[in-house]
Amino acid sequence: MIRPLAITGLVLLGLLLPALFSSARAAELRLAYIEQDASPYLSGIGPAIPARPGIAVELVQRAVGRLGGRLHLTRMPARRMIQEVKAGRQDGILGFRYSAERARDLVFPMRDGQPDAARYAARLAHSLYRRQGSAITWDGRRLGGLTTPLAVSSTQLVADALQAQGIEIIRIESSGQMFAMLALERVDAVVSLDIIGDRQVTMQADTQAAARIEKVMPPVLIEDFHVPLGRAFHAANHDFAERLWAMIGELRDATYAELTPVYVAINP
Repeated sequence: MIRPLAITGLVLLGLLLPALFSSARAAELRLAYIEQDASPYLSGIGPAIPARPGIAVELVQRAVGRLGGRLHLTRMPARRMIQEVKAGRQDGILGFRYSAERARDLVFPMRDGQPDAARYAARLAHSLYRRQGSAITWDGRRLGGLTTPLAVSSTQLVADALQAQGIEIIRIESSGQMFAMLALERVDAVVSLDIIGDRQVTMQADTQAAARIEKVMPPVLIEDFHVPLGRAFHAANHDFAERLWAMIGELRDATYAELTPVYVAINP
């Protein structure tokens, strides 16, 4: 005869086991991210993961580590990432912009029906920089006063947006070279990631040329990148997902403050 106490124990064990197994699964997180360079957020080209993989990657590594989990990263072409998640070979994607189309297959951290601005992994603000006293104007919609092509070191999305307005651009891979061109009056203005552009100006603050450069507000474009998870993984590990996104938000500002100078020094 099974005693009532034993039955109660068995019932409790039955209730706890699913939660325990779910927690164990959640401790192993497989994330895909692009194999293109997007320094300083995602560094390096190709499938290899460098020792300094990028600030966004290190942020997520820290967040998963704080939760006692293990993170498995795989780099791949962007076109494959969602398919790998849908097939169950990856649990989510590191560094992905929200869109309604993507949200059909992925779960993003949301608030009031919109991507949660407090829980992004990377925010890419792209701003215009000009020499002080120049005739260049930017009101958030229209760019005026250009007599040279606009130098751009930002993402292709920014380049496409500017070209769609009929603005002639030149792509410069090195931010240091681009700001030197601005200081030497070889271009009228440049568009750069704030995290890079602000640092370039600060690094050269003692030089006469750098003192003449200023940032124009508002930003040309702001992009928030999240860590969306596959729908099946999120359904099985809802609590872990929420804790992960919250931890990313909690660690983000301090991590960026610590690592930005390191990565800017690597990729001047």
